[in-house]
Amino acid sequence: MKQLLFYLKIIFGSKKNYENDDEYIRLRGIALTAITAMLAKIIAVLTPLITVKINLRYMGEEVYGLWSAVVSLFTMFTYADLGLGSGLQTELSRKYKDVNESRKLISSSYILLTGISVLLLVVFLIIYPFLNWAEIVNAESADTIAIAGAVVLAIVIPRIVNVPFSLINRVELAYQEGFKYNLWQIAGNIINLIAIIGLSYTNLGPLALIWASSLVTVIISVLNTVVFFLFQKKEVKIKFKFFDKKYVKDLLKVGIMFFILSIFTTLSLSIDNFIVAKAQGLAEVTSYSIMYKIVSMISVVSAMLSTPMWTANGDALARGDVQWVKKATNKITLVSFALSFLASVGVLVLISPALKILTDGVVKPDYMLLVGMCLYQIIVSITNPYFMILNSTKKIVFQIINYIIFSVISLPLKYYCALNYGVVSVTWVGVITYFLILTISTFVMSQITLKKEGKKYVNQEQSNQN
Repeated sequence: MKQLLFYLKIIFGSKKNYENDDEYIRLRGIALTAITAMLAKIIAVLTPLITVKINLRYMGEEVYGLWSAVVSLFTMFTYADLGLGSGLQTELSRKYKDVNESRKLISSSYILLTGISVLLLVVFLIIYPFLNWAEIVNAESADTIAIAGAVVLAIVIPRIVNVPFSLINRVELAYQEGFKYNLWQIAGNIINLIAIIGLSYTNLGPLALIWASSLVTVIISVLNTVVFFLFQKKEVKIKFKFFDKKYVKDLLKVGIMFFILSIFTTLSLSIDNFIVAKAQGLAEVTSYSIMYKIVSMISVVSAMLSTPMWTANGDALARGDVQWVKKATNKITLVSFALSFLASVGVLVLISPALKILTDGVVKPDYMLLVGMCLYQIIVSITNPYFMILNSTKKIVFQIINYIIFSVISLPLKYYCALNYGVVSVTWVGVITYFLILTISTFVMSQITLKKEGKKYVNQEQSNQN
């Protein structure tokens, strides 16, 4: 509550309370984005929880497990922008006040990604008929084998189409207006909830429901993009004349690094459902994924506080304000730890009645699994603020090496343990390897990086004076 009041004071307070307009804009952007991110994440997590019972009843346990496994497998398409989104956010956060630079950065990114999206769609449609999708996702029952390929289409096509439109999130964050994206996401989840409830009263079948759920994301991204560039930021509207190969080359240098990092991030952090499906079967995925969705509400803390820091750090470091970055990061880390710990206690206390309500008692709580999931979320929440320092300073190669090591060690170990010791071991392997490999090294490197940034800015100032 104290932290919420702090953010509200920033939003509605006077600029006179701050040293300069840049600091006020930076803090106000963080506060607005943090509060709306919290609301968006809560609604994003609650929506599937509310619809779990509806989906289980409408689809059946096997088909629901199939849906979860396919979504997990194709999470990689979230990063099909080749890292250009991350590169754009990093560069634009330092140059967004320069309209000419912003035009070229934005138009070059959108036009290039549109071409990539078309290419991905063509390639996917060519190879799609030649793959046995039922075998890939480990479908076993007659119902899931029959629709496995169709479910893949319903998930993949909208994700590919959304690749260029998803850039709007990065653009709004770079302008320190991430709250706009969050508000659109809230609207999208509400529409998705209404669509699922409505379709559950029809006889259109599971595929119609899956298609509707997938398309809502695309529609919301398109609407957000149109409103932003046609009504809110007309001066940087996407135009072919602003496409610049030089900017594409520069963005790709940074973007490809982020893309490689994203691949290993996705593989190591978002593929647990698929590992469980291959090791224990789709029936186990349902229980695992539902409990994970409940526990993932804890990640509201990380999303709320860490995400806007990427842009704010870039803006602050461009002005040599290293001390601000240190203080803000340390404060956010402490708050993230406190809130995620309290949220974990709440989850463990309320999980049993929540599962009874959401699944009619079909899914039973596994407390050993749940404690591991909660601990994992706590560790992630205190690590993310330091990742934002590395992102804003383009320390991507270091993160790539770290995630390669993490993936090489954790993924085979998760699969081996899932086969021999059950589903609960998947989470605990993640907890131990994440902390030892990622958390410790990320903290150390972020401190080294800030020292270098401070010295670099001082040297630049001295050079300018001479």
